[in-house]
Amino acid sequence: MKKKIPLSLLEVFQPLIDKNKELVQQIKNDAVIFHLVDKDKDSDFFYQVVRQENSNGALGYIVSFQPKNPHLTIKNDSWLKLEEITASYEKWISIIESYDKIHTIHDDPILKSNQERFEKQFNIVDEDAGYTAFNLDQQLFLNDYLNISKIKILELKQGKTEEQIKELDELENEATEIQKNLTKETKKEIIKRLSKFWGKAQKTGLDVIKEIFINVVADITKKLLTGN
Repeated sequence: MKKKIPLSLLEVFQPLIDKNKELVQQIKNDAVIFHLVDKDKDSDFFYQVVRQENSNGALGYIVSFQPKNPHLTIKNDSWLKLEEITASYEKWISIIESYDKIHTIHDDPILKSNQERFEKQFNIVDEDAGYTAFNLDQQLFLNDYLNISKIKILELKQGKTEEQIKELDELENEATEIQKNLTKETKKEIIKRLSKFWGKAQKTGLDVIKEIFINVVADITKKLLTGN
């Protein structure tokens, strides 16, 4: 419960979390005060404000995070004063952001470039896009759209190879994950998920992207960017 967290810490730290929701996810963890994890499912990076603690007569917080810095991916534990937590967290989030931007052999360059193009196409400039969800009408539209997409994906599996069916299964799972988070994530977070979904569909095949995006792009654009 938020009223168990010192107000001075809440006022400093919660806005930092809200500002970076596209990169990290806040986890409910009763064992610590704040628990954040990298949204990359293959990452074990995290940031925790563990507990309040006095040290030599000064009030501060035990903070635990990984990676320690840009040079070491190990975990680090520190005792920090309240005014030091902001700088610590911003250094940590800048590392996560840098990892997200760098293209390496471990990334799929085609998928990443596809995703980035869709993100630009559906860039939402609303001031509240980073901390509010789509409205109910938009959520219902997206849920229906994703249900239809899954039906299309099922139809596209006919006559496909085992490898192609596996790719289509992954797309179907992506659609389900987006549906689960429609009411829980911000507009920007959902656009990022949709962009990845469309980027993966484009890489899977022109027949796939045509069925689940090109044929309905006008409706999607109108509903998400104008709300009409």
